[in-house]
Amino acid sequence: MNINRRNRLLAITFVTAFLFMALSPALSVAQPVFTLEDLNVGPNVDKVVFKVIATEDNMILALQSGAVDIHDSFVEPTTVPIFEADPNIEVSEGVLRNGYGHIVMNNAKSPTNWTEFRRAFALAYDKTRVQSEVFQGLSQLHDSLVVYTNDLFCIEDDLPFHYYLPQVQEGNQILNDTGFGFDPVTGYRTDPNGNPIHIEVAYSPSSPAIAGGTAQIGVDALRALHISANTNQEDFNTYSSNLDQHGDYDMIFYATIFYGKTLDYLVTRYGSEYADVPYQNPANFRNETIDRILDDIVTARNYQEAFDACAEFQLEMQNLVPILITYENMYLQGYRTDKFKGHIADVGRYLNSKWNMQKLIKLDDTYGGTLSVRIGQEPDTFNLFTSNSGYTSNVYSTFWSMLYDFGPDLDPYPVLAEGYTMEVLPNGHQKFTFDIIQNATWSDGVPFTAEDAAFTFTYDMETLPLGNPSGASLAEAGFVAAYAPTPYTLVVEFARESFWNFFNAAQIYIIPKHIFEPGAGIGYEGWNTWNPGYNPDDPFVTLGPFKFTDMEAGEFYEVSIDPLWAYLPEDRFATPDTTTTTPTGVPTEPVFDATLAIVAGAVGAAVVILVGGFVLLRQK
Repeated sequence: MNINRRNRLLAITFVTAFLFMALSPALSVAQPVFTLEDLNVGPNVDKVVFKVIATEDNMILALQSGAVDIHDSFVEPTTVPIFEADPNIEVSEGVLRNGYGHIVMNNAKSPTNWTEFRRAFALAYDKTRVQSEVFQGLSQLHDSLVVYTNDLFCIEDDLPFHYYLPQVQEGNQILNDTGFGFDPVTGYRTDPNGNPIHIEVAYSPSSPAIAGGTAQIGVDALRALHISANTNQEDFNTYSSNLDQHGDYDMIFYATIFYGKTLDYLVTRYGSEYADVPYQNPANFRNETIDRILDDIVTARNYQEAFDACAEFQLEMQNLVPILITYENMYLQGYRTDKFKGHIADVGRYLNSKWNMQKLIKLDDTYGGTLSVRIGQEPDTFNLFTSNSGYTSNVYSTFWSMLYDFGPDLDPYPVLAEGYTMEVLPNGHQKFTFDIIQNATWSDGVPFTAEDAAFTFTYDMETLPLGNPSGASLAEAGFVAAYAPTPYTLVVEFARESFWNFFNAAQIYIIPKHIFEPGAGIGYEGWNTWNPGYNPDDPFVTLGPFKFTDMEAGEFYEVSIDPLWAYLPEDRFATPDTTTTTPTGVPTEPVFDATLAIVAGAVGAAVVILVGGFVLLRQK
């Protein structure tokens, strides 16, 4: 498939700058101007307190009362008028989510291991009902496994057919032709071997309106195919375990958010060799044709090759349907405007992103203050290697750093690196050389050098055989070596040239060598038992604009400005902080107004569900 004009223009821009362009609609917030020189500069606030508030009703009350300044997920459309009635609350609108909701089917279990069954289900599913009933029009119909906002690779508009409208008759015909018969007693279908079928569509009880409504439409589709089915509210940890550990399930609804536009992660998400690997390939999908295409994606040397392989992948998956995309919704968030200003429109991590934690400033342009952020669930762990919670990511992104992070526009943004060069060696290897910033310091006072960055790659690869999933993408990319020829020069080398290798080299969180190297305390064997914050005996040495300072498990998690941060403003501590705090370190705040409960009481709970590792995160 050839690149159309839109993508060809994007490719030219990519080759020139080697940065992904984010062309999704902009959030309707007051967007400040930032440059490559000053986005890292900060923080302007002294503390950020992440408060666990489980339900949407309580989140609404907290935002209205001023107990929190920002919340971490999108709200239901019915909540928008409540926020708009408050003069101190604005709502970010107009951005299409860089992710989607989906129903994952267990491709290793009958009957969902039958391609014909999955196609019949996709044909019977009514996506227009999700759009009108669940989102009141604030969503977009979508099929492709590549999110629509990824203009570099998504071919949604070029797919030969769609599953938008219900096509129950066609779905039933496929089942008839494949040998799915009927039980003469129950009237429900049996599989081609005569076995009874019952499908359970699981979803999080924290999201009855969105997750529950989407799952119920799935049950309705199954029943229209004469399949016995029901929904089931499953505890978040239960269905997460089924997905991560390849447990016994039929179908599970949740949603995925993407922080960038790379697609090489598709290998670990759909590759056959990962169908039994913990934390990978949650659909247990195996297909030789897809494996060949995934290899083409990983080994693509330029944008044209990457686009062609990704387009072929989308076309094949439209027929195979290992998961069913149910919607791509608009992202609606409320935020208070009476204490802080300068909200950045982040199209990947939205208003609760690390950039907002770093750049928000008090209305009078002075430093200080405590920013309160709602998170919908207690973080699972602050272990970078074992956490897959979006709630945890909201917190740890403030004190861990990459060479290049995802900027607010999804472009790679330099943080611990000042720049890089790339070359292809005579032996075919691809080498990246990064210039490391020279004034960074770990939170314990030890200087950060290229040795830390090089060791991070070593640690990921050495712990991969021990079960650490962080090294999987490096192994797939043909990682060869990482070393530091000088204290502030990092070299990362891959066995083959690939379009994706920059992202494999630049966008992983860097860990301190003096804390993790063998003999230093954690070592390789401790990769999955290290539990900082929750275990006070485990070292918690980080590198970021904030450092972890306090917590009450299940209630709040506090980070405070790290005075050693390399990008602190020169006059940062000229203004004293006058914020009063309680003995636990939680800022004093307005109490809830009981009358607000009446307003919010009719609003159903709805919490976002997100997924992944470094690129994807799962959340309620």
